[in-house]
Amino acid sequence: MSKYTLNRVLWEGAAKPELARGIVEDPDTALATRDLSDAERAALGAADVRALFEMGVHPFLLYNFALRLAGRFSMEFVHEYLAQLEGLELRDLRT
Repeated sequence: MSKYTLNRVLWEGAAKPELARGIVEDPDTALATRDLSDAERAALGAADVRALFEMGVHPFLLYNFALRLAGRFSMEFVHEYLAQLEGLELRDLRT
């Protein structure tokens, strides 16, 4: 359970479509070997952008993971993504 581990999962999920799909479809299996808390697993499985941001993940990694799950860039994606982050403030980005 570390910000590094959570950020690493986001990075790998953004780079590997099959991992991102697995995280959403069957998070228990896709994340079985990862040292994550139950809350982190739940946030990843639900693609809960707000919860992940509040857990301190890097915004760049979070955006790219969410974009991978969306399948493509669109203005609708951007509006939905930003709505999930509304009212939050940027925190310390160190992992």
